[in-house]
Amino acid sequence: MIVDDLIDKGTDLYYEDLDKAKDLRFKAIKESLNHQFKNCALYRKFCKQKEFDPRRDLKNYADVKDIPYLTTANFKRSKGKPKELLCVPEDDILFWALSSGTSGDPSMVGRSKLQMERFMKGFWTVLEDQVGLKDYNWSLFFTPPLPHIPIEQKVPKPSSHFMRMFEMAITCPVENRVWALKVNEGEISAAKRFELDVPTTLGFLQSNPGEKGQGWIGGSIPLLYGALSKLYAKTGKPFNVGENTKIAVGGGWKSFTGEKVEPEKFRKDLSKILGIPITSIIDGYQFTETDVVIAECKHFNKHIPPWADVIVRDVDTLEPVEDGEKGLLNIINPAAHSYAGVSILQDDMVRVVMEDGCECGRKGKVIEILGRAKGAEAKGCGAQIAEMTDE
Repeated sequence: MIVDDLIDKGTDLYYEDLDKAKDLRFKAIKESLNHQFKNCALYRKFCKQKEFDPRRDLKNYADVKDIPYLTTANFKRSKGKPKELLCVPEDDILFWALSSGTSGDPSMVGRSKLQMERFMKGFWTVLEDQVGLKDYNWSLFFTPPLPHIPIEQKVPKPSSHFMRMFEMAITCPVENRVWALKVNEGEISAAKRFELDVPTTLGFLQSNPGEKGQGWIGGSIPLLYGALSKLYAKTGKPFNVGENTKIAVGGGWKSFTGEKVEPEKFRKDLSKILGIPITSIIDGYQFTETDVVIAECKHFNKHIPPWADVIVRDVDTLEPVEDGEKGLLNIINPAAHSYAGVSILQDDMVRVVMEDGCECGRKGKVIEILGRAKGAEAKGCGAQIAEMTDE
């Protein structure tokens, strides 16, 4: 399929001529949309309500903005219709991915083997090209131990997208993987579900892991930051993890208790604690409802991968805005195959800060994340829900 060829080009596409990448992406978008229109009755009905038929109305890239988008609310486990948004037989689904569910009703997205493979190809490309994690030797993750489940094996019940994504992404030898958290058993609050395994984590950090080569430190930002800060305060000495080691995390700057870690302080403090450059501390951005991983380069610019795109929509009119103006994030995801996810309106506010010209040399859009939509701004996220669910 076209999108597979696009993703397989990997890092080369980041540096291609913008028009060439755009032409390839349009063909992938059209192929993906036609598949979803044909194979998902609910999405086809929604498109017809919008008087949109991709076979007739998607003629060129300017028409991409008119593709009927779904919202995250459509995928909510309880109040949405995630199973009706499948484009493949339910038996083909290997993994029902759950979002963090901070609202109490997590999103649930079904991924087939093909969908999982596409997601991971894109993720590995971002890790290798933007983060610089290709041949690393060890990992320290601020999560509980994650069981290894092969990509082609069915996960028996819906579970965390975040956990599954990172478990599959870790490629260093199993014996070199360290898990910093342990699980507290019983009925407890989310804030107390996990606790730091001090002997394991401190013992590993004091073993000079930098002598083993490059490592990947990741996991929950608040837990990672809080734990490393406490261990540093306890020992009074920085840890030797090696100057080539990377911290690569995926958003979540607020803890369950609402405490926020500021990105600048996070980088500055962890650079001191671990002895690595601040440019080796990379933030990523990803939603359960899409297959698009958006990561920073060494200039802390969040690049849209060349096989995907974003549209920023006005919170009142839901029409596209000009570059530099803030609005709701609409992700264009041609990798979507097992579910109707080619165009998803998220409830985060962003702006496009440039389309070309980043000092890192990568081409394509760069976005700034402004935070979750609130109040009147959030109304735009739910505007399509009534139309989607009305009979």
